[in-house]
Amino acid sequence: MSMIIIDCLAVGDGKKLLTRDVIGAGPRTVKGILESEGFKVKIVPYEDFKSIDREDIVFISAMSSDIRAVKKLVDKIRMKVDKIILGGPIANDLNILNKVNADISIVGEAELTLRELIKKDFNPEGVKGVTYWKDFKVYNNPLREVLKDLSLITPSTKIKDYKNYFSARVYVEVVRGCSNFKRALLLCKSYCGKCERGTLSCPQHINPGCGFCSVPSVFGYAKSRDEDTIVEEIEELLKEGVKRIVLSAPDFLDYGRDSYNPYEPVNYEAIESLLSRCKELSERFNSKILIENVKANLFDERVAKIIKEYLGSTTIYIGCESGDKEHCNLLGRPSEPRDVLKAVKIAKKYNLKAQVYFIYGLPGENERSSRNTIRFMHKLKPYIDKITVYKFRPLPMSAFQNFKPNVTKFSLKIKETARRINLEIKRKYLGKRLEVIIAEKHFNKKEDAVGYLKDSGLLVVVKDGAKYIGEVKKVRIKKVYEKYLEGVIDGS
Repeated sequence: MSMIIIDCLAVGDGKKLLTRDVIGAGPRTVKGILESEGFKVKIVPYEDFKSIDREDIVFISAMSSDIRAVKKLVDKIRMKVDKIILGGPIANDLNILNKVNADISIVGEAELTLRELIKKDFNPEGVKGVTYWKDFKVYNNPLREVLKDLSLITPSTKIKDYKNYFSARVYVEVVRGCSNFKRALLLCKSYCGKCERGTLSCPQHINPGCGFCSVPSVFGYAKSRDEDTIVEEIEELLKEGVKRIVLSAPDFLDYGRDSYNPYEPVNYEAIESLLSRCKELSERFNSKILIENVKANLFDERVAKIIKEYLGSTTIYIGCESGDKEHCNLLGRPSEPRDVLKAVKIAKKYNLKAQVYFIYGLPGENERSSRNTIRFMHKLKPYIDKITVYKFRPLPMSAFQNFKPNVTKFSLKIKETARRINLEIKRKYLGKRLEVIIAEKHFNKKEDAVGYLKDSGLLVVVKDGAKYIGEVKKVRIKKVYEKYLEGVIDGS
């Protein structure tokens, strides 16, 4: 039986630009499951997919925002394959098969569902956690309980299906789920106080977590993978030639404290043990190991010291979403803006680059909250490396799944403020010599190249750099733009 996995994650309408250096954990996890069941399978990134001759089964991994590209892809291959199976966040929409002409969707986690499908020769009837077509009608089987045995997570480390593996940020899952089991008070009709510090059940059946996020509903509370398993996966990837690893988690600081209370103390010992072993691997293979998301209310000086000691100067990503305290409470956020400000100040003290996320057009956003968010962005400016702003998108299985973007003229001012602040922040790079991994030829100018800073995903256009693809070069920055830097090879 022939199979391929097409990685459509973050391709949007088909043009993957700013996240071209990201290799997510999901497709590798699916490949690992299939390999463990005796199948040979390869991953094809969407941007590298050209055509298909004949396949028995095609797996497509995508996010909700990738639906336009996925539709085009399915229409292109539909008549040449026997079965198309959707997975990833896009499949959390129980109506996705009415929108995309696929055969089966795997809702939520794949580890048990895919193995059961394999045993039943991909007959979905009676398999929990799938939707499927039968007799011209879509059926939704009962959802599967969240995975508790994380030893079943067995990602493939055969990474060379991705031609940019040597320059990409390769994500290694360390925590699944999230500890924020508060609820969005915007939906609460009679406040009972149960979820003030997190609770598994809600009398009003409001989905857990921040209202815009589906992670707690899909994956449950925070659960950590075994340290030895993580380290073994990282080592195998580094042996393959990977140079940048991201320890992936909805919140890295949930590691080692499996919890649904976002205010429980950090497990400093578990984090230090993992990162100390990561440091040894990083030094042995001359690579960079990074972390990503952290909750502001958990990020303190002790955490910063541990990260600095074992990972060096790295980037941390902090969700703020709204700079208005009352709005954050309505959203179900575990952190207030003051927690974010404290966290970025600590990061600055320890020479860690902080990037902060905001969302505009959120439910509950109004003129007051927008103005407070803009003022708060300016407060953050001296301490951060970047602001990332997203437009609110209702995600299936999130508390706000039935809301529409609430975009007003005040929302757009949030977006514009972020643009101006980012440009101002990037000016600090002018004239500096930075280590850049040269990744690929420029999309338009073939003599130029695109590269990335080793300690983040910041894109750098390198003039006349195409001949250095695969190398790490010192680049002197000559120009700055909102979303990228431009420079020349130092000495050229």
